[in-house]
Amino acid sequence: MADGNGQNGTNGTRARWAGVLVTIILAAGAMTIQWGVVTTKLQQLEKRMDEFIGEARTIRAEYQAMERRVSYLEGKVSGMAATKGGAP
Repeated sequence: MADGNGQNGTNGTRARWAGVLVTIILAAGAMTIQWGVVTTKLQQLEKRMDEFIGEARTIRAEYQAMERRVSYLEGKVSGMAATKGGAP
């Protein structure tokens, strides 16, 4: 009987360690999958941010071009007003 009890004790210990090992493997697998999901989301975010930066640059260039045109027209109007005001 002592041998049988010892055998059961060893099997119980092995079962516990097997459970711990399976739990560790499952946790590592879940963390790996979660890491992949987070990495994918960050890559998508980075891509979208790059698109926003490109759009902002385009809008800034259009705004500066518009400012130049307005400045040119203001100069033309000022020149015409000075010519009309200076002539008798």
